[in-house]
Amino acid sequence: MKKILVIDDDPEIRHLLIDVLRPHFEVRTAEDGVAGLTAAKAEKPDLVILDLLMPRLHGYEVLQLIRQDEGLRGLPVLVVSSKSYAADQETARKIGADDFITKPYDIKALLKKVQELVGGAKPPVTLRFWGTRGSIPTPGPRTERYGGNTPCVELRVGDQLIIIDAGSGIRELGRSLMREFQARPISADLFIGHTHWDHIQGLPFFTPLYLPQNRFTIHGAHGATESFADVLRGQMSHQYFPVDMKTMSSNLSIVELDGPLQLGQTKVSYHYLNHQGINVGFRIETPAATVCYLSDHEPYGRLNDRGEFSAKEDDAVARFVWGASLLICEAQYTDEEYKSKRSWGHSTFADVIGLAAKAEVKQLALFHHDPEHTDEMMDGFVASCQELIHGRGYRLECFGAQEGAALHF
Repeated sequence: MKKILVIDDDPEIRHLLIDVLRPHFEVRTAEDGVAGLTAAKAEKPDLVILDLLMPRLHGYEVLQLIRQDEGLRGLPVLVVSSKSYAADQETARKIGADDFITKPYDIKALLKKVQELVGGAKPPVTLRFWGTRGSIPTPGPRTERYGGNTPCVELRVGDQLIIIDAGSGIRELGRSLMREFQARPISADLFIGHTHWDHIQGLPFFTPLYLPQNRFTIHGAHGATESFADVLRGQMSHQYFPVDMKTMSSNLSIVELDGPLQLGQTKVSYHYLNHQGINVGFRIETPAATVCYLSDHEPYGRLNDRGEFSAKEDDAVARFVWGASLLICEAQYTDEEYKSKRSWGHSTFADVIGLAAKAEVKQLALFHHDPEHTDEMMDGFVASCQELIHGRGYRLECFGAQEGAALHF
């Protein structure tokens, strides 16, 4: 039987969890943080259920020490606490909690979560495209199928919500979330690859940011000359927009990237890309799938003279996305179009196929469509890409990202 360690200073909670879990698991208990850490090292459990407010060592300290211990680092931890503040849940997840349940809890829901974490059940992963266009929104009949909104991708990992980029597509995502959650609080992490306007222009129109019950953390790299927060605030200064970011009354944090993030069972890392200013791509690793997102990027070997240095940089990008279940990659130009748009910071279809094949990714989503590329043109480009892949014998699925389309892993 799988072994569960319950660390909680409340004897009634310990006895309750013994009664609930013992028919399914072997259960051990500890009455405070010090005893719990000692038991974790001795018992080597398959899961720890951890309270936060305990004597001697509180739960945050225990969680940090587990993540720092060579022998315990990968141990799943479910935080169960009466502290219901969004900030406490965010802190626990950042330190390394796999999930967080607030007391009092539904017994069936708790048991289901424990079985997911211990039994190896992988949380379902769903990805949806809300904006696929590059450079500028292009609404109208010529772009109905592939979409006219600028970049925004939604990723659900179980109950966890991750958003990538805040182009004009995030407005429709916000409307969808409002319908889904209604009065319930929304909690999400938003990752911005870079702050060119087509990747942030939808942020002021993302309705959930204005509601106090919601919690959002916006992650991005420090700008070339300004902080990430100052750049975001800048587009909402009165020269450009009628209201500023102070009107966003949600529990909002703006955080600069300084290394990989562990969000429960999901790991998010980043890599600098070749585009004007500061731009990063993301690698999002979940138990069920790995999704990589590159927008915008011009291969070093395209822009510069081919040689040892450019090859080294391009190889690093390929290593970053290696083996991904899905690579979402901007592919804005044909080879002919690139001749007049060299140094604009974007890839060709052929570049992206070469990267995906080299990195042995399983699926490639062509993304960040050029404003001049109509639905009919995109159909032709996608077909040509598929022919190229087939002709070269690559084992790679390729499709054009379409606004509203969803993938399930």
